[in-house]
Amino acid sequence: MTPGRPLRWVAWLAALITAGLATSAPAAHAEGLGPPPVVLVAVPGLLWSDAAAMPSLAALAAGGAVGELSVKTAGATTRCGAGLLAVSAGNRTTSPSPGCDIDPTSWSALAERNHSSQYDATIGALGSALHRRGLKTYALTSAAIPMLADESGDVDRTTANLVDSTSDTGVFGVVLPGLYDTPAASRAAAARAVDDQIGLLRQRLPLYATLIVAGVSDSAAGDAQLHAIVINGPGWSHTQLQSSAAGRAPYVQLIDIAPTILTIERIKVPSSMVGQAMQGGGSAVPSIATYVDDNRHAVAQRTLGQRVFLALGLAAILLMLLIALPSEAARSAGRWLARLLAPAPVVVFIANAFPWWRWGQPAFAGFVMAGCLCGVAITTIAARRSVTAAIVAVPLISFVVLVIDQVTGAWLQLSAPLGDSPLVAGRFSGMGNLDFAVMATSAVIVAGVLGGRLSRVPAIAAATVIAAVAVVIDGAPGLGNDIGGVLSLLPGAIVVVALLARVHFTKVRVVAIAVTTIVIAVGVALADYSRPAGDQNDVGRFVGQVIHGGAATEVHRKLDAVFASIGLTIGTFVVAVAIVLVIVARSRIRLVFAGSPGVRAGVVAAAVVGILGAALNDSGITIAAMAIIVGLSAVYGSGVTASAPGRAATNAVRLPK
Repeated sequence: MTPGRPLRWVAWLAALITAGLATSAPAAHAEGLGPPPVVLVAVPGLLWSDAAAMPSLAALAAGGAVGELSVKTAGATTRCGAGLLAVSAGNRTTSPSPGCDIDPTSWSALAERNHSSQYDATIGALGSALHRRGLKTYALTSAAIPMLADESGDVDRTTANLVDSTSDTGVFGVVLPGLYDTPAASRAAAARAVDDQIGLLRQRLPLYATLIVAGVSDSAAGDAQLHAIVINGPGWSHTQLQSSAAGRAPYVQLIDIAPTILTIERIKVPSSMVGQAMQGGGSAVPSIATYVDDNRHAVAQRTLGQRVFLALGLAAILLMLLIALPSEAARSAGRWLARLLAPAPVVVFIANAFPWWRWGQPAFAGFVMAGCLCGVAITTIAARRSVTAAIVAVPLISFVVLVIDQVTGAWLQLSAPLGDSPLVAGRFSGMGNLDFAVMATSAVIVAGVLGGRLSRVPAIAAATVIAAVAVVIDGAPGLGNDIGGVLSLLPGAIVVVALLARVHFTKVRVVAIAVTTIVIAVGVALADYSRPAGDQNDVGRFVGQVIHGGAATEVHRKLDAVFASIGLTIGTFVVAVAIVLVIVARSRIRLVFAGSPGVRAGVVAAAVVGILGAALNDSGITIAAMAIIVGLSAVYGSGVTASAPGRAATNAVRLPK
């Protein structure tokens, strides 16, 4: 059904089919004779802000489980066709047609296209799983066929008057596209029309049926947004939705809908589906206005996050150019710029504790600048005491803030300008990639520099404790849940401790570090996998993919993301300029390292973290760039510098006068 057709016909079809449902005897289900019917109402473009004009939807939300639906598929935005196919596959899909009507004759081509994509999606997986269990699928409108069709492209019924009124089991689907391509001026009226259909459908359903209303795609034009989802029926209390794939209420994903339907119908979820069944989160449901604000927050983050990282990258490049110049005035200016840049990443995360998305970007910039100036003051005061205090001041604050954030629920991470976006649906909980880069780099810098001020045994102990805290916070399933971070951070942690212990690196010892890292990472992954499937995080599910199939697709997708990060981006330029700087200033760097083994240990470990982080995480070279920004600004901003060649190593590090 095309978006422009009147919704009266949809109402007529819905009335007929649901009248048949209503005549079914609820006693059959009360006696456990069969699974309950599930009705999926797909409303492309449905936002929580539309609920103001949708009393039926608001009533459903007041009694059922509600959530924020991330509809990310294979593209940056999800149009109707891809959204319907994602329901069918329980995986991220693609469709050449943005509209809601998918040509049935193109089903085989769509199946091949999605199977050969980086997500290896199987369209029709939902319908096939239902058919294998003997349950029927009913499409109330032609647009609903792609959601419920099996792998052959077939559903059991495609029109309302063919439905057997005595049937009380199966899955029913309807697409109400009235909001999909409606202009803003007409949106309220379109929302009321769609709501009328939802209300009519709900009235005709038996009490034992489960009704799912979901905004299954973004609108026909515009950027990605978070969408409304409500589940109403037996077993769905008035709580916030969550799934182990997202790991944080009230966020769930479009790819979670198919596993949820199968779980309701007591059917095992096929391995081709990467989504996870939704559950009630057990937390109180806030007002709908809160969900509207969540969407505003997420949308603002997508634009501002790119600008923030661009500004940090440009500042880092300018800093490195000033460092490379022979002029003492330029280097002095670089020192002050470094002090200003060093606190910027953690201040951006701290800003997420405040409603910056309501302030406007100028106010946000003012907040960050004020925080950075506080960082300048802290570093300047610390520099009067010692170089060590000046180096570790800001990294220590960054480390402590981000560790506390993870322990208390990672509230500074999601939708932060340098955090993860729920619109991208990569990570909703735990430690994001840039969050990891800031925390891990700060940890090894602090461990190295503080350890360098101690004798050998206390240095090893102190660095080990700091590094261990960082690894646990980053990798624990209930905390950072970041297996890629563990694989990157653990070698860096071992390197910083080994350098402080004055251990020489041989091939055997390097291999031992690699093996130790892999063993610990596998242990963390197996610990997560040992938990119930509904409680597993990404790490445990990856173990399941290794055992049951699908791991190769995930690894291939990660590698594609890593290589895609390398190009004409600010992260690439930061890394390239840093490499040139190391080559140009290698003599000065050697003198600094000779005079301060602790600085050497921290910087080398940070380099290990940056290199491995770029190789093993899907943010790729962006992680290396952030490690450079954090490490370089902290070390150079402290005032550490090298004296002229020939001085004794003990006098090689001094503060500038």
